[in-house]
Amino acid sequence: MTHGSPPPSPRLELVLWATDVPALATFLSRVAGCEIVAQHPGFARLEIDQSVVTLHADEAYQGHPWFAALKREGAARGIGAELRFETADVELSYRAALAAGATIVYPPHDQEAVRECQLLGPDGYLVTLWSPGSGQA
Repeated sequence: MTHGSPPPSPRLELVLWATDVPALATFLSRVAGCEIVAQHPGFARLEIDQSVVTLHADEAYQGHPWFAALKREGAARGIGAELRFETADVELSYRAALAAGATIVYPPHDQEAVRECQLLGPDGYLVTLWSPGSGQA
């Protein structure tokens, strides 16, 4: 970095393990507006704003201590993670998620200053879709 130049923009890269990488990539693209920028068997790279979501098939982590547990437990992989995506139209994104096979956790509702909904996507990842709302809880 040269003197006087601004620092680089912060960037978040999130890595998710998936049993079906194409299904999760397609879901995040259709529902959350992520752009699939690379995809091949067992891998996908998606971008949204300045952030990156990388998807890997379980086999990429065979040496990881969680690998055996995920093979045993299966659907438990998404527990403890919430993926929050701002969207221009919560109801439209909600309908797209349902059409893509999501399970309803909470339908669209007003929560504090946002309109949001929560769904379970592929591999049990909790996905919250939100937009600035009326603030009427």
